[in-house]
Formats: sequence, structure tokens, C-alpha cells
Amino acid sequence: MSASPFVQTAGLRLEFTRHGAQALATARTTLATLPQRAADLLSSSVLNGSEGRPAWHMLARLGAQARDPAAQAAAAFLHAEHARMVAWAEQLVASAQQPLDIIHLGAGGSETPMLALHTALSVLQQPRCRVHWVANLDGATLDAALRDCEPRRTWVVINSKSFRTQEVMRNAEAVVEWLGSHLGAQQARDRLVALTSNAEAAQQRFGLPAAQVFRSLPEIGGRFSLWSSHGLALLLAFGADVVAELHAGALAMDRHFVDTPLTASAPGLLAGLSHAYRVRFGLPLLSIGLYGDAFSHMPLYLQQLLMESLGKSTSADGAQPVAVSGPAVISGVGTPVQHTYFQLLHQAAVPVFHEIVAVVRPWHARHAEHLALLSNALGQADALWNGKDASSWRRELMEQGLAADEALRAARHRACPGGRPSTFIWLERLGARELGALLALYEHRTVVEGWLYGINPFDQWGVELGKTLAARIEHALLTRDTQDLSAETAASLEFLRNQSA
Repeated sequence: MSASPFVQTAGLRLEFTRHGAQALATARTTLATLPQRAADLLSSSVLNGSEGRPAWHMLARLGAQARDPAAQAAAAFLHAEHARMVAWAEQLVASAQQPLDIIHLGAGGSETPMLALHTALSVLQQPRCRVHWVANLDGATLDAALRDCEPRRTWVVINSKSFRTQEVMRNAEAVVEWLGSHLGAQQARDRLVALTSNAEAAQQRFGLPAAQVFRSLPEIGGRFSLWSSHGLALLLAFGADVVAELHAGALAMDRHFVDTPLTASAPGLLAGLSHAYRVRFGLPLLSIGLYGDAFSHMPLYLQQLLMESLGKSTSADGAQPVAVSGPAVISGVGTPVQHTYFQLLHQAAVPVFHEIVAVVRPWHARHAEHLALLSNALGQADALWNGKDASSWRRELMEQGLAADEALRAARHRACPGGRPSTFIWLERLGARELGALLALYEHRTVVEGWLYGINPFDQWGVELGKTLAARIEHALLTRDTQDLSAETAASLEFLRNQSA
């Protein structure tokens, strides 16, 4: 068992030096009891028990090697679909007279990881297409996207695994109507592309030919789906070579994950420490700070990945409740995030554990500013871990001329207890390969942490209940039939009707 406080792999370096010996020992001891299941993600083993499915997102990485015939067939399908998508995307961009407008309609995992990577990659190169991201049922957002698009160079990407996601389908219908009003119904349909594991629904709902439907597999969960056809927007914006680099970074992290004992691997130690802080030390909150505006859309994705995967209260086999599951996650981009919730990290009565993501080499010419950015990241980690107690502040304030009693009162307000642990995650540079490795690191960490809690990290039935109720409530708004609604919701609908009267 390795006791090194550093792990370096796939263009990333993780520092575990700001954790106590007890937390690290607890993490490694717990991880040692967990079977080495990483390779099951490359097989037909049923890992998503509530839906009776394997988990095949690793098979979608270019170059992935499956472990049994069923998984090999799945990998071959995914890689063939990727090749078909590359050929289509490259031909479309090459034939365009002007940069294309791409209206991307997705929600949750069909948007957040792609948007996070699009933002990061856009600081490295100018996207070949203008991508307009529409996820919410907010008419103002949709209208703004449509105002920015020129219909004759617009294509619409409908990104939905089930092809039943309410937000996506409603927005798609509105965009098709808009496009049809400018180009005619047939030309509007010709500009639609579906990304889905339900090809029949895509073809039936919008009359799409098979050539305009790029398929994924139901065994790939939404929040793990960017590596499959659901990542088309990245291909259109940056090209096949950049996407291949993303896959190469993820594949390098996959190999580290599969070949390294959990007690020494980057995903294993991240998961083990998070589990230790939740279960052994009772800390409910994880903070993730990412340093650089290139990461400005990464917090939402990481929150979705971790909380949708780990927010469960039933064991993986459905037999019993679990007492503790994953932490709540707050996340933001440094340095601005230091002025929002970092006060809570430093002085709240209940400690928070923290992860910091930073890039070693600048991706711009302003080296002095980059050094200042990294100094802030390191300074926050140091302050969280080492703190500054009241006696040190009191002595300093008295040296500045305050009386002893006044200095003591002031010192108590300023005191930071320290002992707030953090893991530093360094990217060697901001590149597609390193970004791919970072996302794969967080995917694997999430899966391992789910296994440690004894829950299923691949389903999200709580989200499904809310969707079902929303459809029922919308029906009641239109028909005034409230008999199947709760008394609380019926009262809210009565208020809405009175306001609109």
C-alpha cells in the first residue's frame, strides 16, 4: 500500500499533503476493503442495479478495450457511431460558406459537461461554429438564442438520451416552428440532428432520417455521456483532433484507474477521503474551487455529477436504507469565489473539506497575473489548513497598539481555526488532453465513492419523480383539474389563477 501524499498521472498531479494522518489512514483502510471493481466498467457486469444495466461510459472513449463479448460489441458500436459523426461534422463545417449557428438543446448531463468543456476549450482556440446553449424552459433565453441566429446557417442539435426530456422537447418544438417560418417545414426538418439512445422516438417525433440521428446507448448515463454521440457540439466547434485529445486524456486516467490499487490511485484517494470526512468525521459539505475563468461552467457539471450520483438513501440492492451518502457540493471559480462563500470555509462552526483545481502553466501571455492567481489558490489552501489562532492575532494587534481586552475581542473575530483539509489538483497545462483526464478523474472518483457508501451511483430516480409531477401540474394549469394534486400545490395554482384573472 503506497503512503505517498502525491499522485501524478495523465497530466495531473494530486497533492494530499493538507490532510491529517488519521483521515488518510481512514481513507486507505476503507478503500482496502473495497473489491477492485474498476475493470467492471469495461465489461457487461450489471453495475446499475435499479435499471438492470452495465455502465459503459468508459467504452465510449476512443481506444477503450472491452473485457467480454457483449462489452466489445458495445464498444464497436460506439466507436463506429463516433466515426460516422466525425465524417458528418467535418463535411458540414467544410461545406459551410460562413460559420454555422448551432442551437444546442439539452438538459442536465446532455448539456453541463459539454458546455463546461466548450467554455474551457474556447480560451485556447476560436470555435469553428457559434454554439447557442439552451437548456431551461425560459422563453427569454430561447428568444435571445434565436435573435442571434441567421436561419439559413442554423442547425439544431436535439440532445436527449431518452428523447422524452420535457425541457428539450418543448424547446425543440419551438425552434422547429421558428426555423420553419423562415425556411419552410421540410428545410427546417433537414436542419435537425438528434443525439439519443432512442432513435425510433427521434425519427417518429420529427421525421428525421437515420443519417441525422446519432445514437448512444442506454447503458451510458446522462452525466457520463459527453464521450458518446452526445458530445457532437464539441466536434462541430473544435474538430476531430481536439475531441480525440479529450478522449486520450480520459483514456489515460482510465488506465491509471484500472491498473492502480484504489489505495494509491487518484480517483480512489479522492473518493476515500470524501467518504472518510462524511462518515468518520461527519462533515456534510464539499467545496471545489477552480482557478481560472476557463473553468467558469465547470462548477455546475461537477455539482451535477457528484450530487445526482451520490444523493441516495437506499442501498444499491434496494434492500435497506443507508445512513450516510454523498456530501452537498458548493463550487465556484477563483479568485471571485473567494469573495462569496470562502468565509464559510475558513470560520464556520462546522468544517468543510475542499478541493482546488489549478493549472501550472498559463494559457495566455500575462505571466505575472497567472502567478498571482496561483498564489491565491495556494494561499487559501494554506489558510484553510494552518489557520491563525486568536492568540497570534491578539499578540499582533497589541503590537499595533490595541489594549489587551480590546485586542482579545478583535482577535476572536479574526481567528481562523485551520485544520480545514484540501486536496490540490494540478493540471500541467490547460489542454484538451488534461481536461479529458480531469473529467475522467471526477467520474471515477464519483463511482468509487458511491461504492463506498453502498449506493448505486448510476441512477437518478428522484429527478424522475419531479418530472412526473411537473407534467401533472402543467395539465392542471391548462384544465383546472386539481383533483390529483396535493393541497399545497392546489393552493398555489389557485393563487396563479387569481393573479392572471
